[in-house]
Amino acid sequence: MRHVGDAMGDASAIGQDNGRPAPIDRADDAPAIAIDLVCYDPANRDLPCPLCDGKGVYTLDVPLTDPRFGRFQRCPNHPVEQDREMHERLRRFGNLDGYRDKTFENFSVNQLGGSYAPNNITSLYSAKTVAEEYALDPIGWLVYEGPYGCGKTHLAVAIANARLELHGEQVLFVTAPDLLDILRATYGPESDASFDAYFERIRRIRLLVLDDLGVENPSGWAKEKLFQLLNYRHVNRLPTVVTTNSPLDELDPRVSSRMMQGDVVKHVRINAPDYRRVARAQPLELRLNDLRLYQHMRFDTFTIDGLESAEKANLKTALNMAANWSRDPSGWLCFMGDYGSGKTHLAAAIANDLNERGKDVMFATTPDLLDYLRQAFDPHSQSRFDKRLRDILRIPILILDDLSLASATSWSQEKLFQIIDYRYLSRSPTVFTTPETRQSMEEDSPRLATRLFDQRLCQWFDLDRVRSYVKRMKTQG
Repeated sequence: MRHVGDAMGDASAIGQDNGRPAPIDRADDAPAIAIDLVCYDPANRDLPCPLCDGKGVYTLDVPLTDPRFGRFQRCPNHPVEQDREMHERLRRFGNLDGYRDKTFENFSVNQLGGSYAPNNITSLYSAKTVAEEYALDPIGWLVYEGPYGCGKTHLAVAIANARLELHGEQVLFVTAPDLLDILRATYGPESDASFDAYFERIRRIRLLVLDDLGVENPSGWAKEKLFQLLNYRHVNRLPTVVTTNSPLDELDPRVSSRMMQGDVVKHVRINAPDYRRVARAQPLELRLNDLRLYQHMRFDTFTIDGLESAEKANLKTALNMAANWSRDPSGWLCFMGDYGSGKTHLAAAIANDLNERGKDVMFATTPDLLDYLRQAFDPHSQSRFDKRLRDILRIPILILDDLSLASATSWSQEKLFQIIDYRYLSRSPTVFTTPETRQSMEEDSPRLATRLFDQRLCQWFDLDRVRSYVKRMKTQG
């Protein structure tokens, strides 16, 4: 048996197995009321639809025993994506009135026309692709983690708008703080709303978009209700989109453990700055991790032609080590050598290769990194020191160029030790370059050297047989 609702746009299918639209009970000459018309005759847009009399829905002329008896069917000439009245009802229901402009079409992976670094663009493009795929068929959970202004709310709302407009789906968008405020208000004895009814509505909604999880600082009661809500949706695998600017391991452990369950949850970390502040960001912040400055430094542009045999052999070995590590980044890799010997080129080539493959990598010179941390102490800084340090500690892959301890202050040495010690204990993939010798580093900072020269974790390669680029050019000239 063929359901009339399956014959979208196919009027000839109506009437099969006696499933005809019930007759319209009005005189043929009765005037149509224009305000009620939502569906029109495909052959003449000035007339109401002959199937549903312009109402957009109808009931089937079927026996009482037919399960379709008395049930409204959507008219095939009034598809859900054209039902503006329903869209507006769903927007009001889902708190999406103020977000109708957030779509995939106007989500730019480089909002400021070139201000984002290539790795930021790659991260945003990947996050957008995941959101578009999820919107086609929401299964399980999608969790976006990233700093304020990186675009995670835009993508979450774009998913909600797509499901609402293209599928007529009930969606609810709410921030975590607003959700808890509503729950508290409905729980009070003077509330006109039923707490149980509202809580059940949120638990069972077809698609829930929960924004800004982690900023709510809830009481014990509110934390328990939030867990009950998320646990119910997790157990029943109800489609849920969550955004947070907090690392998952800093959330309520009961919630974070569910967010890390890979068979239910897709976790996407967005690596991009606050688009509201990029335009006025300080030059150092724009330069930090900006691989555009190193775009010419790639594996295929690392030349060893025209060198003496010892230099050529040395650089070829270093190039192979860098390429192999980039294919499978694990442990540490460090290149030692004179200024101009090629170690920065190799480090940047690794960063470019990983970035283009969508890996979350930070490339920075040591002086820039330390200046970036110091700037957090400026009274006008909009970023806390602990937040900046934490981001560096936890970046999946760190490439630190020009590590030098010879003239480092005690504060600089302490911060470098914090970074290196954290990544040592967590075995986080890291690349270093340094102009110093092993002996000088052991003398300048014995504590740091115990981490850097641990052969169980770190591969070291000394470009000791390679003259600086300037000296090679002089010889060739």
